[in-house]
Amino acid sequence: MICTLKVFFEMFSIIICSNSPAKFDRISTQYRQLLKNEPHEIVGVHDARSLCEGYNRGLAKSRGETVIFSHDDIEIWTPDFSARIRRHLARFDCIGVTGTSLLVGANWCEAGPPYIFGQVATPSDNSYQVGIFGSAKRVMGGIQALDGLFLAFRRPVIERIGWDEQTFSGFHCYDIDCTYRAYLAGYRLGIAMDLQILHHSHGNYGEAWKHAARLFHRKHAGTLGRVSPRKFQFAAVNTSSKQEAMAVMSELYESLAD
Repeated sequence: MICTLKVFFEMFSIIICSNSPAKFDRISTQYRQLLKNEPHEIVGVHDARSLCEGYNRGLAKSRGETVIFSHDDIEIWTPDFSARIRRHLARFDCIGVTGTSLLVGANWCEAGPPYIFGQVATPSDNSYQVGIFGSAKRVMGGIQALDGLFLAFRRPVIERIGWDEQTFSGFHCYDIDCTYRAYLAGYRLGIAMDLQILHHSHGNYGEAWKHAARLFHRKHAGTLGRVSPRKFQFAAVNTSSKQEAMAVMSELYESLAD
C-alpha cells in the first residue's frame, strides 16, 4: 500500500486534446522521452467538443498528482523537464511559460509591459523567432493568468478549479478563465523561464475568439484590472535554427536572478 501511494503522488499525467493522429503521436513520443525515468501516463482526448470539455474528461480519467495540460503542436526543449516541473510545483500551484501579473481582458498580453512575462519560440518561414515578453527572475510569481499552450497543476488545485465547459464551449479563453479563477481563489501561479518551448502557432483572434472574449468579460468584468490605453511592440529575436533559438532562451534564463 505504501508503494502504491508513493507512485500515485509522483505520477505525471499529461492530458492532450488532439484530432490529429500525427500531432498526437509526435508530442506523446516527446513526453515519453522526457519522462522515461518517471511514472507517467498520457491521456489523449480525440473527440473533444471544446477544450474545457475535453480537459475535464481527461482529468477525470487521469491518476497523477502532477497534471499537465498540453497543446499538441508544441516542442519542449528542456532535457531535465521533470526535475524542473517538480521544483516549480513545490513553490507554486500552477506553472506556465507566459502570462501576466495584471489581467485586464481576455487577452493576457493586453496590459503590456511591465505586466507580462515569459518567453516562447515560434517558427517563422525557414527561421525561428523567440518572443520575449519580459522577466526579472528565473521564476516569476504574483501571476494572475497564464497562456494555455502548456500548464502544469498540482492535482488538488485543478480538481477544485476545473474547466468551465458551460461558459466556454469552444477552443478559446478556456486557459485565461481557468488560471484567473485559480488566482482569484488564492492559488499561487508562476511563470518558469527555464521551460523552453516551441509553439507551432501564432494564435487565432478571429470571430470565435471574439465571442469567447465577450463571454469572459461578462463573467469577470467586476474583478479585472485597468491600465491606461497604450501601444507597444513585443521584443523578439530572429534566429536561423532551433539550436540558435534554444541558445537565446537559455542565455536569457541564465542572465536572470533566482
